Amino acid sequence: MQNLLRVLFIAIIALMLSNHVAFAETNAISFLLSGEEKFKAKDYSGAIADYSKALELKPGFPEAYLNRGFAKRTIGDTEGAKIDFKKSIEVDPTPKDAAAYYQRALAKSALGDKDGAFSDFKRAADHGDGNAKAWLKENGNK
Repeated sequence: MQNLLRVLFIAIIALMLSNHVAFAETNAISFLLSGEEKFKAKDYSGAIADYSKALELKPGFPEAYLNRGFAKRTIGDTEGAKIDFKKSIEVDPTPKDAAAYYQRALAKSALGDKDGAFSDFKRAADHGDGNAKAWLKENGNK
């Protein structure tokens, strides 16, 4: 009987934890979507706050890092944007698109890191980004 109670207790705890994880995932997505709406409305500080909340709930959320980086760059926080783009790449080193590499290249270029920017433009182009390919072509790397 004690073993049955122990197994039942463990099962209940496991169920509660899985529900908590699913809840956090759902809320993280909700904050991401809310941040996107705020960004579209030009409420960049609100967007950054929502993306940050999404990251509190789901720390390995590459889309939230990428979007927060866009918002930071828009308000002139190029260094903060570069850090977020880097984090997006770290948590998803093989992204479906090359946006994080391309955006980090732009941030590095704005900060004067020409070699780092070139490297990221190349990575973005290797992932199929047309803008990065055009930049490389215009800047001597065909």
